[in-house]
Amino acid sequence: MDKATIQLAILDVDGTMVDSPRNRTLSPQLCRTIKQVAESGVRIGLASGRNYGHIMSQMRTVGFNGPIISNNGAYVVEDGIAIYETLLDPDVIDTVIRQAQELRYMVEFSGRDIMYTYIPPGYNGPTFPKDGDTHYLVELDETQADFDRMRADHISKTTLVMDTREKAKAVTAFWTGGLMSGKVTLSSSYWYCLELTAPGVSKGSALKNTAAALGIPMHNVLAIGDGDNDAEMLETAGISFAMANGSERALQAAKYRAPHVQEDGACQVLQQYILRREPLPSLKMN
Repeated sequence: MDKATIQLAILDVDGTMVDSPRNRTLSPQLCRTIKQVAESGVRIGLASGRNYGHIMSQMRTVGFNGPIISNNGAYVVEDGIAIYETLLDPDVIDTVIRQAQELRYMVEFSGRDIMYTYIPPGYNGPTFPKDGDTHYLVELDETQADFDRMRADHISKTTLVMDTREKAKAVTAFWTGGLMSGKVTLSSSYWYCLELTAPGVSKGSALKNTAAALGIPMHNVLAIGDGDNDAEMLETAGISFAMANGSERALQAAKYRAPHVQEDGACQVLQQYILRREPLPSLKMN
């Protein structure tokens, strides 16, 4: 395979580049490889469910030279400039606040650079480690002024974090089968973590729009991911790898399989098929 056929490489973060949630540290070898890929002339970027400020607090110095797709595809930045954004309906945001207060689950409201966290009294579930510089993180209290400040930002994703499976099941049913179902796209990385974006938003749709804006055909795009929220991106990209630790949906969507995240599988793919110009397998490995 000619290296020049890959013009854009897009990597998921959690479960692909880092062994989240236990370990969120990039390997030195992966950092070096990303810089080498960028220096080779291939654009290399990210596609994550994380907020843009959250991603860049950890990744700003790594050496990415391509688009940063954040909030599960709802917000895209290229060369420091926002090129794509889809906001949540304000009614969805208000409903989430009321439901979180009633059922006692944690919420993260993701804007452009700021992630607003609300933890209601009585919540006893998981919280997430803080990565890098925490300027992106604002904790909300229960004052109206705090909620109004959050609503005034560009909120394109909200993450609902549960402390019981029963609660997660009930909240999922509400957003997928109730009156609000047509107002959101729901995705999940872990059983306790539900993510809401506007209808039609996904990493796949964002990748398609971003590649078109950059003038790069999809058959020249490589994508690597592991989760259900990566499946549409893996189907959309001309060349796609699901991590060996990936979900069943991701493994079915991808054209090829990468080694496990604990083996630095994404790094191996970049080295093998971009830096060393090795040919892709003749048979798709699903």
